[in-house]
Amino acid sequence: MPSFADPGSKKKHSVEERWHVANYVASLAKTDKKVNAENTVVKADMLEGELPNTPDDERWEGSTPTTFILVPQIIGQERFFRPSNDTITVRAMYNDKMVAMLLEWDDRTKSIPGDGDAEKLADAPIAEDGVAVQLPVVIPKEMQKPYFGMGDAANPVNIWHWKSGTTSAPETINLLSSKGFKEIEKRDAAGVGLLSKASYSDGTWKVVISRPLTTSATDKDIQFVEGKFIPVAFAAWDGSNFSEKGSKHTMTTWYWMLLKPATGSKPLVMALVIALLFVGGLLWWARSAGQATGSKGSEKK
Repeated sequence: MPSFADPGSKKKHSVEERWHVANYVASLAKTDKKVNAENTVVKADMLEGELPNTPDDERWEGSTPTTFILVPQIIGQERFFRPSNDTITVRAMYNDKMVAMLLEWDDRTKSIPGDGDAEKLADAPIAEDGVAVQLPVVIPKEMQKPYFGMGDAANPVNIWHWKSGTTSAPETINLLSSKGFKEIEKRDAAGVGLLSKASYSDGTWKVVISRPLTTSATDKDIQFVEGKFIPVAFAAWDGSNFSEKGSKHTMTTWYWMLLKPATGSKPLVMALVIALLFVGGLLWWARSAGQATGSKGSEKK
């Protein structure tokens, strides 16, 4: 954080003014989006009706946020060592047809190549901001997962890659099938129903990405299944930070995503049955104990 001293006028903030600055900075902290090392699962709630398709839909507030640490990509060329993004927060929902994720991360600048104001804030040329979701094509039956760096020959992955756009082109969502850094196939995102919508406000990007639960390309696309733990990983690009693009980005390792089964009435019915059995057992025990006490009294007489 730069100094607030003014070298021209020699003016310095008073103690009270410094506290105002400190309190303002503290007010910007998003305390509901802290990294919890024990929380490694993106929990997707079942929703009746249409899913929210914009980042600012108030229904997202009713979902559970999960925040992950982003680290520099230092595995494949070009490696990256100077990140600006350090966390990403994810929410998810699904219905009987679609699944949707809301990805949220802090970014100091809205990087739109060709925008003069954006280019004044960073060393030109700037690149597009971006975010990506990585999922296995086949949900593992055991603990083994694809290589987290864009999959491997035996275990391919799907990558949903969103970009912020330029002054001459709107935001885009790309679909990639990958078997590693050198074997990447770009596919038709619209053909499988992959959609996105983004907003940028107060230094924060929010991007909604949605897709049907199943597709016709069962050999190329993940088929979402309710109640199963699905590996998921994320990546982000800050286009104003040393022109992050391509392999120069931040990323996570594998975590998990769970489409939580709808509760329904079965658990409630089972709870009532167990409660009735328990109460019945207590009544039987009380009655048996009373009969035993009465018998002993008769014997004494």
